[in-house]
Amino acid sequence: MNEFLYNLGWVLKGVEFLIVIFWLQKFHKMRWKLFFGVKKDLASVQHHELYSCFLSAFCFLVFHLVGSEVDQFVLSLEMDKLEKIKLFYTSGVIIQFSFAMTLVCMHLVRGCTYSPTARICMYTTLVYMALLGMELIARGSYDYHDLGMVYVIGAWMCNFIAIGALCTYPIRSLKDHFRQRRVAAE
Repeated sequence: MNEFLYNLGWVLKGVEFLIVIFWLQKFHKMRWKLFFGVKKDLASVQHHELYSCFLSAFCFLVFHLVGSEVDQFVLSLEMDKLEKIKLFYTSGVIIQFSFAMTLVCMHLVRGCTYSPTARICMYTTLVYMALLGMELIARGSYDYHDLGMVYVIGAWMCNFIAIGALCTYPIRSLKDHFRQRRVAAE
C-alpha cells in the first residue's frame, strides 16, 4: 500500500509540474504583472480569476514542496516516537496555516477576488488541518493509532481535490486557445 501511495505521489507531482509549465508560460508572457500588477490590470472577472488562480497555484506548489521536505526532515530526526509524532503533526498544521495565511495575504496585496480555485484550495487546507489536528490528538495525546486510514484517505482526497481545482484554469485556458486557433484557421 505504501509503495502504491508513493507512486501516486509522483503522479501528482507530475501533474503539478505540468501546472508549473503552464504558469511559467503565462509568466513569460505577462512578466511580473502576475505578482505586482496595478489595479487597472484587474479590469474584468477573467483577470481576477487569472491572478487568483496564479496565486493559488504558486502558493500551493511552494508550500507543498516545503511541507514534504519538512515532513521528511522530521521523520529523519532521532527522538522519542511520541515526541516525533507530536512534532510531525504540529509542523504540518503550522505549514498548512502558513499556506492559508499566505494565500489570503497575496490576494489582499494583489487586490483580486477569490476564484473558485482559491476557495477550493482554502477549503481543502482547512479539512487537512482538521485531519492533522485529529491525528495529533489521537496519536500524540492518547496513543490511539486506529484513525490512520481516515487520515490517509482524507489527506489524499484533499490533495486530489486541490490539484484538480488547480488544473481547471490551465485546461480551460488551453481549450479556449485551441478553439480560437481552429476558428482562425476556418
